[in-house]
Amino acid sequence: METSESKTKENPEDEVLKTALKRFKLAEEADSEQRKLEREDVDFRSGKQWDTADEIQRKADRRPTLTINRLPQFIRQVSNEQRQNRATINVSPVDDKADVETAKIIKGLIRHIEYDSNADVAYDTAHDSATTKGRGYFRIITEYESPESFNQVAKIKRIRNSASVLLDPHAKEPDGSDASWGFVFEDMSMDDFKAQFPEANLSKMEKYEIEGNKMPDWFSDDSCRIAEYFYKEYIPDTLLLLADGSEILLSEAKQEIPERLISKKRKTTKVKVKWLKINGVEILEETYFPCEYIPIIPVYGDEIVQDGKVIFEGIIRHAKDSQRMYNYWASAETEMIALAPKAPYIGVEGQFAGHETSWKTANVKNHAFLQYKPISIGGQPAPPPQRNAFEAPVSAISNARMLAADDIKSSMGMYDAAIGNQSNETSGIAIARRTSQAQTTNFHLSDNLRRSQRHGGRILVSIIPKIYDTSRVIAILGDDGTKDIVQINQMFNKNGKDQIYDLGVGKYDVTIDNGPSFMTRRQEAVASMIDFIKVYPAAAQFLGDLLAKNMDWPGAQEISERLKKLVPPEMQDSEQNNGQLPPQIQGQMQQMSQMIETLTQQLNQATEKIKTKQDELESKERIEFAKIHADVTKKAAEIDSRESIALLANEMTAIKHRLGLLDYSEPIDEETNGAGSFEAMAPHKTQSTGGFAPGSHMEENP
Repeated sequence: METSESKTKENPEDEVLKTALKRFKLAEEADSEQRKLEREDVDFRSGKQWDTADEIQRKADRRPTLTINRLPQFIRQVSNEQRQNRATINVSPVDDKADVETAKIIKGLIRHIEYDSNADVAYDTAHDSATTKGRGYFRIITEYESPESFNQVAKIKRIRNSASVLLDPHAKEPDGSDASWGFVFEDMSMDDFKAQFPEANLSKMEKYEIEGNKMPDWFSDDSCRIAEYFYKEYIPDTLLLLADGSEILLSEAKQEIPERLISKKRKTTKVKVKWLKINGVEILEETYFPCEYIPIIPVYGDEIVQDGKVIFEGIIRHAKDSQRMYNYWASAETEMIALAPKAPYIGVEGQFAGHETSWKTANVKNHAFLQYKPISIGGQPAPPPQRNAFEAPVSAISNARMLAADDIKSSMGMYDAAIGNQSNETSGIAIARRTSQAQTTNFHLSDNLRRSQRHGGRILVSIIPKIYDTSRVIAILGDDGTKDIVQINQMFNKNGKDQIYDLGVGKYDVTIDNGPSFMTRRQEAVASMIDFIKVYPAAAQFLGDLLAKNMDWPGAQEISERLKKLVPPEMQDSEQNNGQLPPQIQGQMQQMSQMIETLTQQLNQATEKIKTKQDELESKERIEFAKIHADVTKKAAEIDSRESIALLANEMTAIKHRLGLLDYSEPIDEETNGAGSFEAMAPHKTQSTGGFAPGSHMEENP
């Protein structure tokens, strides 16, 4: 008899399936409350807004049960704001092996993948789902380029029904990057299943049991559940740092590495993502996904942790009660006005005798006249019959309905200015601020989408070198949507230089650019250029081609090309000449270079001449000051009276005055034999000659 251990070893597929089903059940149980709230949100958004018992009772009583669904307006307000300000994925190098040009190629390739995949639909679907019920998803797949090709391509696909996803409940990152496993499943008819998987073991589906129970959720007589199951495999490995500074995993080394070439080593873990397609009892397909992340990317709304459970909310979760009140008051108002009976006529007994038919139909027919008897049965005079007037409280009900409408807007953070309604704001600035306030209230939804897009970009950057790993020609898209064809992973000649875009070399990181789409920015550029030309009309001849290029009407590009020919050659883009400047510009630049060289020589000669004259002046000044110092010393030795000292002081004052004139006199003239000063050409030279300032010797020996 075989033991369970030997049976597990002999049937590894069964072990994988058991783990998969266990995880599937774990995710369902952990997610059950959240999925229930999400179903209620979707039902409420679709118009199922009355309590079932109340709706049945009111309809049985033939009372109005109106649903004035205002929620889609607010959801579209948030969703369309995101569509007008799409984020773009940028790629940048992060190590010395990566380069900027290759980063641009990867960025252009990601743009083409988004275009080819209709990724905007995937992003919008996930964002709408997060806005409505708090959670949405999109995914990344790989597939063959065509049925006749071995080349693989990456695609970004939408997940229309977020309820078809079960993700690792232990994942904590807002973009799901730390998830260890996940499922994407669908239910298909048994006929479709047999057509797609003709080799499936149908008898195994009928007999398979888990813990004594059949699997009704996975298959029945007419349907079958198919699930894509992703999970991470953690493989122990050793990271080596070689003497030349390079790093390599021991498992990836193609040959044994001598110890003398290893500088450091440490234990590490290599992550591989396994992909299976299962039906609950059998593995139908399997392979490895070329990335270390689970390629199911969540987009979340509000995230709240309550008693250890995570709750995700959209914008309508707390607007339900206000919407219910709005429906109730709208129904009550309609009932009060349209369905309330008309006021009856009141008269004394006997007044309607002989005319009963007319008076009985007075509330439903328009009679030309109504007759009555002016006396009662007792023969007493009686006034004419009168209606019993009744004033319905319509005004109070209308006010209550308006308050409920304001409650809906407040709970969603929306205001009249934001949804296009007239409000009490009168100035444009006030309206813009109120609109901005509404956008800020729900900005977290768009910001969460950008986080998820960034993680999606990281996944693409990770798988691109693995599936675009051969020499091939690919299409890329620029920021303006223009398509270009480039060669990758092979050497080619570009503008006379050898160039290679090796996507497998270097590391690259992903960032997200926020703001309006390129189309919106282009429209803004057109408006700005038109305003600029109005202020400066002379610029029209230089901006005409750019103005037409950014317009969208038919023929704009042809007009742009024609206008470009009217622009002077020196103003045109040098890229049209393969990076070479036009001949006219090259000639002008050569003339300017020669002129600069001539002026430089003249400047050097003038500087040398000035320096010679400056040295000559300084030499003459030193001789003159030495003579003055000697005379002053000599006279000081001969003076022995106060009158002589006073005379000497006057002479010193005159010398200082002379030196002052010398500091600010005209430049040296050869005819004056150096009597002038050089200070006009270098006015601060005298002050900067330390220890040689005029009068310094006299101040030392008063």
